[in-house]
Amino acid sequence: MKNTSEKLIFNEKNIQFSSNNFINNDSIKINLLDNYKSLDSLNADIETVYEIEQIISRIPFIKKANVYLTVNSDLIIQVQEKKPVLNLYNSDYLLSENGQLIPKIDSLNIDLISFFGEIDPTIYINLSNLSKMIIKDDFLKDHIKYIYSDSLSFYLSVNRFNYNIELGSLENISEKLNNYKVFIASIMDDEILNKYSHLNLKFNKQVIAQKK
Repeated sequence: MKNTSEKLIFNEKNIQFSSNNFINNDSIKINLLDNYKSLDSLNADIETVYEIEQIISRIPFIKKANVYLTVNSDLIIQVQEKKPVLNLYNSDYLLSENGQLIPKIDSLNIDLISFFGEIDPTIYINLSNLSKMIIKDDFLKDHIKYIYSDSLSFYLSVNRFNYNIELGSLENISEKLNNYKVFIASIMDDEILNKYSHLNLKFNKQVIAQKK
């Protein structure tokens, strides 16, 4: 155990990021200085290390922080940022891969699919999962323009064609997207697809197509 009179050594070079879209060494240091008058007089003990880890973890861009001391009392800070997967267009936030909010930064432009509409925070994770499925699918990531909702359902807007896709709820979303891909593959004719105005995926194992 460290001697309580020993002081930890803070060096910005010992702040490690898995990625740094939102924060950098300076922002970590500023957050710490908001809580401590000086970083040069902190005790090299487990209580201080835990407290620093909690301060960093409360930064809204941070998914996880790991803080520890070396045998020489050097403070090591490892930071993992939240990863954005969706732009909540009508708000000041992005949505992370785990359904957590990330404040938008005006100077930072990240190319993300957008969501338009109101949403209950209890289903942030479902909306995040939908966006991740679209991003990870080679066909869908180029095909889907944006996601939107009304009081009854969630919808997808697509590139190239004029129809919208009704999803209903965000339950069984993987099956619904697969049903849509099978439907598209069975037609593969732009002229036919352009005759539709609405595709309904709400029901199990079927796509209900409505013509213009």
